[in-house]
Amino acid sequence: MTRGAVIAAIFIAATRVVYAGGLEIPDNGTEALARGGAFTAKADDATALQYNVAGLARQRGTRLLFDGNLVLSTLDFTRAGSYPDAPSAATPWGGQPFPEVRNTGGPFFAPFVGLSSDFGLDRWTFAVGVFGPSSVGNRTYPLSVGGVPSPARYDLVQALPLLVLPTAAAAVRVTRWLDLGLALHVAVAKFDLTSVSFTDISKGVCPNVEYQPCDSTNKLSTTGATATAALGVMLHPLRWWHVGVNVRGPVYLTTSGTVQATAPSAVPMQIDPAPATFSTNLPWVVRVGTRIAKLRADDFELADLELDATWENWSAAQGDGPKVNIPSLSIFQDIHPTIVHHYHDTFSLRLGASYNAALPAGVLSFRVGGYYDSSATAPKDTRLDFDTLPKIAATFGLGYSVHGFTINVAYAYVHELDRVVTDGDIAPVNGAAHGDSVDDAGNPLPAVNNGRYHGETHIVSLGVTLRFDELANRTHRPRWPDDESARAETPPRPVVASAPPSSAEVDPAPATASASATPSDDASSLRFAPDPIKRVAHKRRARHATRRSR
Repeated sequence: MTRGAVIAAIFIAATRVVYAGGLEIPDNGTEALARGGAFTAKADDATALQYNVAGLARQRGTRLLFDGNLVLSTLDFTRAGSYPDAPSAATPWGGQPFPEVRNTGGPFFAPFVGLSSDFGLDRWTFAVGVFGPSSVGNRTYPLSVGGVPSPARYDLVQALPLLVLPTAAAAVRVTRWLDLGLALHVAVAKFDLTSVSFTDISKGVCPNVEYQPCDSTNKLSTTGATATAALGVMLHPLRWWHVGVNVRGPVYLTTSGTVQATAPSAVPMQIDPAPATFSTNLPWVVRVGTRIAKLRADDFELADLELDATWENWSAAQGDGPKVNIPSLSIFQDIHPTIVHHYHDTFSLRLGASYNAALPAGVLSFRVGGYYDSSATAPKDTRLDFDTLPKIAATFGLGYSVHGFTINVAYAYVHELDRVVTDGDIAPVNGAAHGDSVDDAGNPLPAVNNGRYHGETHIVSLGVTLRFDELANRTHRPRWPDDESARAETPPRPVVASAPPSSAEVDPAPATASASATPSDDASSLRFAPDPIKRVAHKRRARHATRRSR
């Protein structure tokens, strides 16, 4: 039973960190990042796959985008209190204050690649892309700090989650003022996670809580895939006013793999890897934005201002928490605990603006923005395995476009509001007590998440877009059904055949006009009447020639 209890404790602790990195730090896309993530009502590059798939509809020709975010995130924790151990040869740190711990994972690179094309069609655009959530995928907290056990080891040691969203989408300009888009997202997940659990066998083996020789380390590795969809709407009530809405459905994700563990040094034993599955959900995401633009008479956009709001339905997505299932573990069968995280729904407000300066060659764009993201947890549920602190960000960037080529750069500073937790409810799990957070006598183990949390994030982004039709000097304007019907209702008026005019009656203008004639301006067009202005001019010249002949 002791061996089974140790294994159960190891596995349950591992599953508690599987959702690390699931909450995002806005946001993907170099141009969108520079605008504070306010891009739902603009969405005029391939990142429309994330922000508003309907934005693809007005992207003519064939385009390729590559954006990359380099994210440097720190989340520091100074735990309240001191080590509960008595000073001894085995635990010389006993009674000392807990040291500060911080993420040592280093920078994290998050790319975004998108390709779109209208394939020569009038009002349709199709796109494919690969990207992931704008989150940190390499949080690492060492097992020891300055030669003493990390006070955060029961929360998180290392999280290397990877979630990729290969996406295919189509969008259409339904009318001159309405665009619609639909995207299919395939979610591919891989989790490599390491944590520590406390196995309180007895007071003889583990004389006090958090006794380091009773710690066991474990690593969970799982993979899985699923799919979801997104619907986007873009409204253009006026030339200078645009409204966007995008709704992404929930992601129901089940991953499978193995858990590997090292037994506590106080209870040495060999533990074989065991198969396991982990199921969790990502939420509904709703984005709404409104944008106003200042235009020149030729429709060149001088400046714009956009305000967005987002809502993520975390409370419903998680329900009672992620699910774990182990078909067989040593002598135990059908182990399926539920891990409760107490997520809240989150909302965000994002404001962004840009100014475009037309240069002799190209356009230079200046962008600025900011956003506020609410917390996903109450203070008592704050921990290091995911960054749920409320966030305030300031962003800015530049862009330069010339003849089918665009390069963008952006920077964001994300300040996370400090949080001091005094009523924490995150405690180590004890496998010897069937995974409950109690000691061998049934008394609750003390919380390990009380203390001060401080975080900040720096994001540097670089992006390049190629518009192949512009590079090849090709243009394509969409044709509308009302244009076709208007031409059908007013057909050209035939002219009665007559003798050719004399040389004096010939208008010298056609020699000049022929240089700009369209393919339809051939000999057969002489059978149709010219427009009224040219007909009046022709009659005046004819009368003048008659008077001169007299």
